[in-house]
Amino acid sequence: MQRNFSDGSQDAYAELPVKVTGLGWRRGNSQLSALKETDPAQYFGGWRGFVNDKDGNPNPVLPLPVITRESDNGKSFQVYAAPYIIFLPIQHRTRFELRVKVKDEQTGQERNKVVSVSKKFIKGYEPHRQIFGMVFSRTNPDETGLALLYIDKWSSFISIEKAGEKWNKVKPQPNTAIVRRYGTMGKMVDGKYVPNFETRGESKSTPIEAIGLDKPTFYVISDALNDLYDRSLDWRNCTRWNAVGEVTEKEVTPLELFAARAKELNLTDEEIGQIIAENGNDYAKALESIQAIPEEPQGEENEFPY
Repeated sequence: MQRNFSDGSQDAYAELPVKVTGLGWRRGNSQLSALKETDPAQYFGGWRGFVNDKDGNPNPVLPLPVITRESDNGKSFQVYAAPYIIFLPIQHRTRFELRVKVKDEQTGQERNKVVSVSKKFIKGYEPHRQIFGMVFSRTNPDETGLALLYIDKWSSFISIEKAGEKWNKVKPQPNTAIVRRYGTMGKMVDGKYVPNFETRGESKSTPIEAIGLDKPTFYVISDALNDLYDRSLDWRNCTRWNAVGEVTEKEVTPLELFAARAKELNLTDEEIGQIIAENGNDYAKALESIQAIPEEPQGEENEFPY
């Protein structure tokens, strides 16, 4: 029998076998037409990743335009930014997260904290997809870099799902993988290109589109690519990242857990206030009082809110 010699601590998060630069999706801004030529990703929307990490050390180089931007406090910083990327996906992973707003004690700014995780869609949960892959230069196909795409909003999650479905209909040549173009090129209005927006409810976003479907390119699968695929399987299947249920972190407070459960139950502000008052402003008791309340039936739990 194989014995497990352990100190009882949790398994560490599995990491990718190589360093990567993260890329997130941002919507366009029609008021920034002055940046159409110099920073098109700001105007049309697009992908953005930081040239340096939070400690000022350089992230792995990507074959994308480097843009200097300015923060609200007047400090300049550099980003990789492009309305679309030429991308070969290698591995991916997806989960759905119940998030609550908390205030950072050091900065005073609000941030999202994950308090519960599911592998299937549940009402009130939000998507989190990560895609590890290779970014190609637009001008030199031999120039590449490794990136991790972060998709954590419904608008971008739904649109990249639809774009991916279109790319999946393209049949690769033998021993090749499809190189995809994900992003936006805007839309033509009155003879000029402007940002493309979609509206769902009160939310406006720029969709991630499948670009160049009529002229797909293919990448010959090499031993190096197969090696990256194999060595990133532990990251994809990471037990801790894929674990479902309540996230047990020391800093998760009864207030945060109560807010998360109230969000799951779709309680109104008035109902929340009443429950808190009935429990003497004790959030632990308030949480206990609503734990047993059944949720409204929402149909299939893996039905996305398209």
